[in-house]
Amino acid sequence: MLAVGLLLLANLGWMICNWKRNGELRAGAEQFKFGRFRTNDVEGIGIEEAKTVRPLWIEWDFDHRGKADVISYYFHGTNVLNLHLKEGQPPRYDVIFHGPGRSEVWWWDRGSGSFTERISYDTNGNRSGFEVWYDGAWRPVDRLNKKNGIVINGQWFHLKLNTNGAWTIEDATK
Repeated sequence: MLAVGLLLLANLGWMICNWKRNGELRAGAEQFKFGRFRTNDVEGIGIEEAKTVRPLWIEWDFDHRGKADVISYYFHGTNVLNLHLKEGQPPRYDVIFHGPGRSEVWWWDRGSGSFTERISYDTNGNRSGFEVWYDGAWRPVDRLNKKNGIVINGQWFHLKLNTNGAWTIEDATK
């Protein structure tokens, strides 16, 4: 009987010791939780802050294949980085810089390994600018005959995205 009492006491002591030692893990588990997300008929799973329910990380399945198509990262509940994954292709990514109101600037890498385009939105969330990286400089994109292009030395050139995710130009249009 004494042996059983000592074993019970030892087991209780061991459980209390483990409970105290793992307090940091419990605190972390209380700060974060897994969540299911759904928007525009797209489902995702992610990690969110438990108290605020603001997302930190979401994995989206746009093609409904059960695999991640886009992985989104959040800062204070605001989307700041997206990785676009497609089998057999280099990852594409965009970084979102947030300003006052609904203003944002999106920097895109279409798979080239560097940023090749910037899209700006004003304080109302309306698109206000579109630039591409071409020949070592940011150049504003101009629309002509429903096509995107850039003006170089007074001539308009049709833009084309090559297979490496970099912008190239076609023949000049006068």
